Amino acid sequence: MIVLITPTGGRPKQFELCCTWMRKQTYTGKVLWIVVDDCFPFTIENIGDFPKNWTIIKKYPYPYWKPGDNTQGRNLKVGIDIVKKFPKEQIEEGIFIIEDDDYYSAEYLEKMVEKLKGFDVAGELYTVYYHTKSKKYNISKNNEHSSLFQTAFSFDMIPEFEKCYGEKFIDIKFFRYAKNINLFSQENLAIGMKGLPGRVGIGAGHRETMYRNPDRNLEKLKELIGNDYLYYK
Repeated sequence: MIVLITPTGGRPKQFELCCTWMRKQTYTGKVLWIVVDDCFPFTIENIGDFPKNWTIIKKYPYPYWKPGDNTQGRNLKVGIDIVKKFPKEQIEEGIFIIEDDDYYSAEYLEKMVEKLKGFDVAGELYTVYYHTKSKKYNISKNNEHSSLFQTAFSFDMIPEFEKCYGEKFIDIKFFRYAKNINLFSQENLAIGMKGLPGRVGIGAGHRETMYRNPDRNLEKLKELIGNDYLYYK
């Protein structure tokens, strides 16, 4: 079984798209998806139908998010605390952080499970970020860690992950603790999508001013994600 943890709230459009990408996954094993919604009114209650091999747990931590709060660590803790109640043997294929506003190819889970085999942590370098509102993109220079939304890790790495809850950039800190890592590049299994309506995230990628490469005709977006670009058009 694999576990997905998704912190969300106040992003109905993003979460709707996230559900679309998860339904398209080619991975056929058992999936436990823990969705943590900390923004009232809730947006995950009517999550829709998923394959029988998917189990979905919804959590609503309090106090609710308000503008200016960074609740990412708190919400990830909610998910990890659930995972820790399972025997290690049941989570044999890894834990995935699935962020609600990003794009995941249909093969993402299947391929990442393979990337994680024999390693403690797996992730993709040089993250591509695409700003939908301005139709611009950037390629990140992250060459020593993957962005959190592109990261999978083993059950044994939970104690190291828990050390990072208080960090603004959990991914950077987490990779400093990790030793047995599989970092790869140029596959674009997931794309950081920013500029959609709803609650704004904490990372620099949410700032429109950081984007330099124009894509007025969406040709780059189509190159990156194929016909799924139509969901953003």
